[in-house]
Amino acid sequence: MSHQLRAWLSKTPPEQRQLVAESAETSVAYLWQLSGGHRKASLEMAKRLQDATDGALTIEGLRPDIFGDQETQVA
Repeated sequence: MSHQLRAWLSKTPPEQRQLVAESAETSVAYLWQLSGGHRKASLEMAKRLQDATDGALTIEGLRPDIFGDQETQVA
């Protein structure tokens, strides 16, 4: 589950969600599947989403199982 993506989807207007999905070569439905943990973003998809959102979504936030949850890590 991606808490970062779920929060982003909740606060982002539908039109913007659609633009980001198109830019990342995916669908809004797939973004919801990622946010709910039903699917996992590939590294390539995570990179496309990071680029499409100008960094609002990050590879680390989309795949905390690989890169660690940056919100819970202590410096």
